[in-house]
Amino acid sequence: MKHLILLTFSFILFGAACKSTETRSNAPSGPTTVAQQIEKNPENAEKFDWIDEEDHNDTWVYVDEFPEMLNGMRDLQQRIATTVTRNPSEDCDILRGEQVIYQFVINEDGVISKIRTLYDEPNTCTDLVEITVRITQFTSGKVDGKPVSIIYAIPVKF
Repeated sequence: MKHLILLTFSFILFGAACKSTETRSNAPSGPTTVAQQIEKNPENAEKFDWIDEEDHNDTWVYVDEFPEMLNGMRDLQQRIATTVTRNPSEDCDILRGEQVIYQFVINEDGVISKIRTLYDEPNTCTDLVEITVRITQFTSGKVDGKPVSIIYAIPVKF
């Protein structure tokens, strides 16, 4: 029960941490691809090294219409909580209080095509949550009304 209360509180924080990039003051004025972002800020190129260079012109960082989870954030939060509580391990205990960011590309069909976990050490618990995130379906991001691939990130507080 104690773990469930902690997870519930974590997901409240998780929801508050998920802000649209549209509200950020440093967001570009219009849609921007990875290639354009690197051209604008070459010192940030390493942030995109996990995306194949040939995909830089077809993967977007900012779009006209951002993707949305088909079943909503609450569904993802519940599935993550279930994953963590059904698979108790020392690795999950180690993560208590930590925030792990899952960064991924949502393709034109709303399916996650690439994912990386921003956590320094291998961890079974982060891997289990990654699987849960990976099966989440989204609407596609859009530029000029056309579906495009877009980078997306979700922070998870354990």
